[in-house]
Amino acid sequence: MLPKASIVVPAYNAAAYVAETLDSLLAQDHPDIEIIAVDDGSTDATPDVLSRYAGNIRIHRQANAGQSAALATGWAVSRGDYIGYLSADDLVRPAAVRLCVQALHARPDIVLAYPDFDLIDEQSRRIATIRAPDYSKQMLYGRFHCLPGPGALFRRDAYERIGPWATDLRQMPDLEFFLRLGLLGDFHRVPHVLAGFRQHAQSMTYRAVPFAQGEEPLTVVERFFARSDVPPEIRSLETSMRAHAELLSAAIHGKSRRRRIATQRLLAALCHSRTTWSRTAFSHALLIVRSLWERRI
Repeated sequence: MLPKASIVVPAYNAAAYVAETLDSLLAQDHPDIEIIAVDDGSTDATPDVLSRYAGNIRIHRQANAGQSAALATGWAVSRGDYIGYLSADDLVRPAAVRLCVQALHARPDIVLAYPDFDLIDEQSRRIATIRAPDYSKQMLYGRFHCLPGPGALFRRDAYERIGPWATDLRQMPDLEFFLRLGLLGDFHRVPHVLAGFRQHAQSMTYRAVPFAQGEEPLTVVERFFARSDVPPEIRSLETSMRAHAELLSAAIHGKSRRRRIATQRLLAALCHSRTTWSRTAFSHALLIVRSLWERRI
């Protein structure tokens, strides 16, 4: 028997999509799965939608405290050996949990398994397929790349050692968490398209955000390298990580129409880039420059 997997769905005003998300989890072919929905103080019809699933999933309600706090609530009451989450507007294919569980079960040396995924629109139609990069420390730390997308699972004992998502982060608490998790072991890519990441106007990824959220990449880097347990092989990637963090900050500020700050962050990224730029980062920098010049962001 494969171990139990617990999936937490944090939901805030998610009535439009959460039923489809839960249906995709209930359709999983893994024989031992626990689904926990945490209603984070929704003011729309989310509680009514969740109530229709009573008996099939576990439902918790709390005052609005943000995604990180909702996940902490769900993981605290979960019972699985492997745990994960699924945003209330994303989807997973029927084999998603089973294949990630099998990867973790077969490889005691890894702490997290993540699949490829589709980008989907408001009607769940596929826009594009994302083939995630294979895991490497250079990719996660040197390029500051958030490798796991929807459908990832990780070990409970590793989670209990590093602690929950940071509740003060709003833009990238997931990446900050994965940087800490990576100190305990490697990740593993499951080379199958097993999830759907939804693009829509209300998504955090695609809307303008406050200034502090544009600064989060820099905050995350400072916080990470202030740790005393960062090994030398990862600490050697600090300059590269800072360059990519400045670039990501430039992109976030640019999308939020803060052109002056975006330009400053872009110049800082170039100053840090004494190490070799990745092709993706260099292309991203050119796109930011062009967008700022054409006043599109």
